Amino acid sequence: MTGAPLAPMACDDDRPRPRAESRAGAKESVLGFQMRKFLVVLLILLAALVVGADLGGRALAQNMIAGQVQQQFQMEQEPSVEIGGWAFLPQALGGTYEEIVISAPSATFGEYPVEQIEVRASDVDAPLAELLSDPSVTAGRIDGSAVLPYSILNPFLPEGITVSTEGGLPYASGELALSDLGISVPVSAALDIAVQDGVVSVTPTDIQVEGAPTDISGLVSSMVTVSFPVPQMPFGMTVTEAEAVSGGLRVDGTAQDVPLMGAEAA
Repeated sequence: MTGAPLAPMACDDDRPRPRAESRAGAKESVLGFQMRKFLVVLLILLAALVVGADLGGRALAQNMIAGQVQQQFQMEQEPSVEIGGWAFLPQALGGTYEEIVISAPSATFGEYPVEQIEVRASDVDAPLAELLSDPSVTAGRIDGSAVLPYSILNPFLPEGITVSTEGGLPYASGELALSDLGISVPVSAALDIAVQDGVVSVTPTDIQVEGAPTDISGLVSSMVTVSFPVPQMPFGMTVTEAEAVSGGLRVDGTAQDVPLMGAEAA
């Protein structure tokens, strides 16, 4: 007598997994997700800290340079300072900055006022240790511009003649004493201003004379034609170009190896 056929036994791989093992796998998956989330948040926080430190360090250095420049050049207002470059901290640690821009509304260099100052310093050497202990900043090259107000011409013109602006350009007028003729006459003239080889030359044009018995425009021209050395420029710049603009004579200049801060800049 044959027995009933035996049912095939299920293989271990086909048997249902215990509930405990399923829960353990799910727990590991959750923990892995949480760890990845934690790492992402940590990286974001670290990036924010680095960016914050970079911005804070840049602002601190800019304020330090602005205060030192104001003090050393006796500016009435603190200049604006902007440190260029994509990141500040690598430049600070290396001690060399790509570009530093210094601008100020006015300052006095030598005997004369200077306005609308803007200086771009490149290849700036400022080791971090020296900057913190004994501030010293030297620019390999600077390029800048400034405006010399037309009022600087007055001391060089004949007594009674002063400079004003008409249509934004320099204009001389006043009562001119002609000692050779024993008279004083009202005169006015436009002024042609040029700079060459470190000398400012002023030449009157379109001369108008009132009440003169004869044509004395030639005499007036010789009296009002003056020249004088270019006033001291910010940071020792040498003038490369000059242009008469509204409010003054705009000059562009350049210089090499210029101390911006420290004992040598005073």
